[in-house]
Amino acid sequence: MRALRAEIRHWRRGRASVRLADALQDAYIAVFATVMLGGMFVNAVLQAGAVTDELCVSATCQDARGLVPWLVGGSCLLAVVAVARLFGPVYVTPADGSWLLTSPLDRRALLGPRLLRILLVAALASAATAAVGVLLVGADLASGLAFTVTSGLLSLATAAACAYAQERERRTLATTAQWVLLAVLWAGAASVALDSAPSMAVPAVDLPLTAVAGAAVALLAGVAAVAAWRHLGHLRHRDVATGGELSPGLSGAFATLDLALAYDVVLAHRWKGRGAVTPRRGGPGGALALVQVDLRRLRRTPQRLVVLVAAVVVPYAAASAGAGRFVVLVAAATGFVAGLPLLSCLRVMARGPSLARAMPFSSAAAQSAAAAVPTVAALAFGIATTGAIAGGLTTAGGPAWVCGLAVGASAAASGVRWMTRRPPDYSKPLIATPAGAVPTNLYGSVIAGFDVLLLTTTPILLLPDLRGAAVSIALSAGVWGYLVSRSPAR
Repeated sequence: MRALRAEIRHWRRGRASVRLADALQDAYIAVFATVMLGGMFVNAVLQAGAVTDELCVSATCQDARGLVPWLVGGSCLLAVVAVARLFGPVYVTPADGSWLLTSPLDRRALLGPRLLRILLVAALASAATAAVGVLLVGADLASGLAFTVTSGLLSLATAAACAYAQERERRTLATTAQWVLLAVLWAGAASVALDSAPSMAVPAVDLPLTAVAGAAVALLAGVAAVAAWRHLGHLRHRDVATGGELSPGLSGAFATLDLALAYDVVLAHRWKGRGAVTPRRGGPGGALALVQVDLRRLRRTPQRLVVLVAAVVVPYAAASAGAGRFVVLVAAATGFVAGLPLLSCLRVMARGPSLARAMPFSSAAAQSAAAAVPTVAALAFGIATTGAIAGGLTTAGGPAWVCGLAVGASAAASGVRWMTRRPPDYSKPLIATPAGAVPTNLYGSVIAGFDVLLLTTTPILLLPDLRGAAVSIALSAGVWGYLVSRSPAR
């Protein structure tokens, strides 16, 4: 018996040593990969900053470049508010929500660690993103460090304020803050587009003033964090369980690298929280009924179209910053991203074969009708960016709006590709990877939409005239027609 006990102790020590060795090896690999990839990324950002130093010589370009850190910092705050509205920001997993009582109990002990993690992630992610903006403009070390720390503290205060306003009765505060930040960022981009950007370089470090400003921001972050901590006891079950219901769906979508499926999950979560809408009867029949559905959806949620209209300033800002012919790529990418919310009807048709079979016409007609309104909106967006595109292209021999039409067609084809991509097919031969066996079309789903974007804008980049625009329009029309004519995914 003593020998058996000694053998068991020896086996346990061996297992513990093996686990420790594995943990040290994993930690070494993680640290080495982080340092190596981080160094490569920082070097790429520094090289990009050096290139912009050489190319950006005019006063207008310098002023526009000086706004980059401020726009990046504002975008970080906007992202914090958007993610906080989506998840809560404080939430519990479905497993915790199953036993969490709906009674008005003090849940501070359960929610406190989650709040601390959220605040820490928001501060670190925003500080790292703000550091990229500072490196791009080539600010000195002291000024860049002060700006980065301030951005992190402001993001922490924003996340804490969203946690304080997490109750349903106070969520209008977060919604208002999101639209205010959007308006401020749009105004900054519009000032660059109109060549009237204010001179707002990263402020130099003035020890007394910087210390006072840093102490004020730190005090604001501390007050917001304490208020959020004390308010955790007032959160109810419905306030913290909704975000937990969303996280498993997003985890599954990102596990399959299906960004369109992640969009479906977020969209379903949004409408589930809203409840129902007032149905309306009447209208045309046949495929035109789907067009009318899209028009009614725009009347119900006009902010989708407002976002697309407001995004027109982005190509003009890029043109003012000296992007040259690459304004075409910027304009097409902007129209592609801003026009995705308009394609929800096409997404339903492309992912619902039973719904397509229930229609009294072919699936090609149904998908074409579902993509009609977003395509017209994308074409109008492209024509509206003609002034920005014409500056970097030579349009001798024809009207300049043809190039804008090519950009709109590229954005429309890219959006249709993103919405109609096929899910991973596990019936086909799998590929052996360190993460396990994966389908052949799994990794390609990440670039869905962007592949068509590059394909349809390359002719204009290579031939910056009407010939390239004509080839681009032909490619976009061909891709669009092929995608809407395919049968929905099974």
